[in-house]
Amino acid sequence: MKTILAASVIALMASSAMARGWGPPPPPPPVPAPEINMNQVFQGIQAALNKIEGGEDVSDINQTALNAANLINLPDEELDVVTQAAAGAQLAANYVNFSEDLSEVTQSATNVLNSLTVESVTGSITQTTTAGQAALNAVEGVGSYGWKHGKGGYGSDDIYDVTQTALNAANLVSLGSVSDDLNIVQTFTTGQLAANYVGALDNVSKITQSATNVANSIGAITTSE
Repeated sequence: MKTILAASVIALMASSAMARGWGPPPPPPPVPAPEINMNQVFQGIQAALNKIEGGEDVSDINQTALNAANLINLPDEELDVVTQAAAGAQLAANYVNFSEDLSEVTQSATNVLNSLTVESVTGSITQTTTAGQAALNAVEGVGSYGWKHGKGGYGSDDIYDVTQTALNAANLVSLGSVSDDLNIVQTFTTGQLAANYVGALDNVSKITQSATNVANSIGAITTSE
């Protein structure tokens, strides 16, 4: 009889403990995936400069000036929170002067701030630019005394086959996919200057110039990226 009573008491205690949550602990929840947060800050001055001067006949010249800050290029990755901030200035400039003939010159000046290329972002993207950008290309005839077309005088001679490209870009986002809860804030509060110049006092032909400024751009990843 005592055995039966003891067993009954033990059973009641066990059922009461389970009812109150005193039983075996539940299995732990799965460990959440770690968040991947990225924060980039640029505060300073970048200057990329190329200069050729004092030549008479100038040909076959290729100048490239490039500044870039705060770049994330992970096209196959998923991030949670991305913050990019840029303050200061960027200057990319190419310059050639000459006194007689000039031909076959290519100049490229490029500035890039706050560029993000990823598969997706689940949380937020914040890009802020207060850094000014200037991309400049110049080809200039400085003049020399000589005879041409039957008369003498000061001035540069012919310019032929010049290609100039000036590009400024800030706050660029390229995504493979967009999540429902994604929040994007892009702020650009400064200036951009893209300029190309060809100066001569004689014949000028076959000149290609491109000047582009881009701020606050959102798009899809392309195959080239």
